[in-house]
Formats: sequence, C-alpha cells, structure tokens
Amino acid sequence: MTRLDEFRARLKVRVLHPTGLTPADRGAWNALRAAHVDYASPLFSAEFAEAAANARPDARVALIEDAGQLVCVFAFYVRPDGLGRPIGAPFADYSGPVIGQGCQLSLREIVSLSGLAGWRSLSLVDPWDRFVAERSGGRTSLVIRLEGEAIADYLEARRSAYPKRFKNFRRLDGQIAREGHVLKFSHGSPTPLLLQHLLALKSRQYRASGLVDLTIARQSRTILDAVAGHARGFQTSLWTAHQLIAAHFGFREGVAFHPWIAAYNPDFAHYSPGNLLLKRALEAMPEMGLQTYDLADGSDHYKKYYTNAGTQVYQADVTGHGPRAALLRGGAALWRLA
Repeated sequence: MTRLDEFRARLKVRVLHPTGLTPADRGAWNALRAAHVDYASPLFSAEFAEAAANARPDARVALIEDAGQLVCVFAFYVRPDGLGRPIGAPFADYSGPVIGQGCQLSLREIVSLSGLAGWRSLSLVDPWDRFVAERSGGRTSLVIRLEGEAIADYLEARRSAYPKRFKNFRRLDGQIAREGHVLKFSHGSPTPLLLQHLLALKSRQYRASGLVDLTIARQSRTILDAVAGHARGFQTSLWTAHQLIAAHFGFREGVAFHPWIAAYNPDFAHYSPGNLLLKRALEAMPEMGLQTYDLADGSDHYKKYYTNAGTQVYQADVTGHGPRAALLRGGAALWRLA
C-alpha cells in the first residue's frame, strides 16, 4: 500500500461546490486560518470562495478531515482536463491549501485527494513551509498591519524610516491643493458610479500596457461583478469634484481589506495619485475599522514606504496520481521540448 493509499483509507475527503458549505464547515475553515497570520487574507475565506464561485460550475472546495478534525481546506477551479487553478483567478494574489501546522500531506497528495490531475499557481502561500520541495521562486507581498498600533505612531514610524520620501509626499499634497483641487476620500461598498470610473481607468491601463483587459474578459468580469454585488465588496477612492483620481476595489473580511483592482487617473500622474490615495486610506483605517490593508505585490514603488509586513508567495506546478495526471505530465514535457 502506498502512502497515498494509506491516507485515502484513513482520511475523510469531501469535494463540493463552495455554495454547499455548511456553517460548521465555515467555522472549522476559519479555525484553521486563525493559526497563522498568512491565512488572515480575505482571499482565504469561505465567503471569498463562494463569491468567486458565482456562475462558475467548475469551482470546488476540498475538505480533508483526520479523526473528525479538519486538517486541510483547498479551494480551486478545475478545468476539463483535471488541472486545478486558484479560486478567484485571475484575481488570486494568494492561493493554495489552508492546512494545520501538523498536517503531513504534501501538495501533490492534497491535489490527488481533491480529485485533481494537477494544480498550477503563481501565488502559493506556504506559511508552515510544508511544500518546500514542491514550490519555486519566492517574492514578498506588501501589507499594512497595524496590530493595534495607533495610526499616528504607525505613520511616524514610516516617516522616520523614509524622511525624504514623506517630505516629497507632503510637497505633492500641497501642490495639488494650490492648483485648485479639493480632494475627497471615500470608502465603503462600491457604487455604480465608482465602478464605472474605476473600470474605465483600469481598462485604459490594460490596453496601454498590451495586457488582456480583465475588465471585459468574460470569466474575470464575472468575478468583479460578483464581488461588487457582495456584502463584502469594498472600495477606497479619492476624488476631486466629479473626477476619480485613484481607487482600490476588492474583498473585505472584518478588519482586513485585500484590494486587487487598483487604477489611477493618468491626468493626475504628476501628483502621484497612488500615493495620495494610500496616504489617506492609511490615515482612515481606524475610521474604516481596518487593521490590515493588503497591497500584494506589484511595481508601484510607493507601496513599500507605507507597509510594514509581508507574505511570502511562491510558484507551484504539481501533478497528482493516476492516468489524467500522467497525461498532464506528458503534455508539459512535450511543450518544453517544443
């Protein structure tokens, strides 16, 4: 008997659509997440899996129990060939199984137990270093974590760390005011007006950079619309008159906000609109009831001046066991050869 066979005989595995989760399932899932801060992102929540599964019949969540105790939760999309992708893709800054610290399953075993032929991700989170042999690369996301610290003390610590940068930020604030722009910061559920302006700016950004426009691609737009209409859809935005200067839009869970659509009005580029928004969002975190503001990664250089924490993210491309997994490995080998 193989190791996987032993696990199959001992463990109880349920694979279902996220909308089929019970309150007990959600409670056990959250108990697993509570064991490590890296799982605190709203993107690891049952509610996000349910929202991202809206109108997606290929969404699944695997719940693996050992002796009646949940030891692993794994949410994913599955393609017809059995290849799994992160739930919420392409807006999946963090992905992978949520496991207990003592879970002995490898990533490949979790994939197999979940009924997948393989799983591929650019955003694996592995807080217990359980999948070291199955991951590659590595980068650090950027996160604001107040952890109860007074916002004035937090900002002073950031200013002390980057005095020249914050002096320049104050200069830009003064410049935009002198040139007649009265700024208004807004937050809360995304309104149709906000989404109209934000997605138009983001679409313009995608086209200018030659990337796929995720604001109109069918499956990605489905997720955007689902989150916009969800009780936990959330936005922060900066306006002058009726013009949107910059905005963040994403998913909120309790005291944590994880935006994954960020857009800035190029007409205000010389004011550094991303910085103007983030400064006001940070100052308003107590008012918004937030302790965590997750900026993930990206090329926006100003993010690092406001953040104090991060999450390690890796790449993973594993195949499971069985005929379909063998076909996936064979296809990948042929592609590399070609």
